[in-house]
Amino acid sequence: MTKQRNNWLLDAEVQYKVTPVKGRWEVSLIFINTKDPKQVLIQTIGDYRTERLAEIYGRNMMLTATKDPRGTQKVDKDAYDINDN
Repeated sequence: MTKQRNNWLLDAEVQYKVTPVKGRWEVSLIFINTKDPKQVLIQTIGDYRTERLAEIYGRNMMLTATKDPRGTQKVDKDAYDINDN
């Protein structure tokens, strides 16, 4: 990807996800474009032997990735058209 196409990552909201995979717990960081919430990048960062360790590492990596002098970036929750029916 070109540098220009990745500029949105500077303003992305970052979340993490822990998923069981083959007896281990895989941690992924999820980058969500705050201006276009349909643009998402998921990056697997590692796997751990226990869910607790994965949660600790996931949260730590998320906090590290969100450090920004402008404050934490957040996606407008109304940006998604979710129908509960």
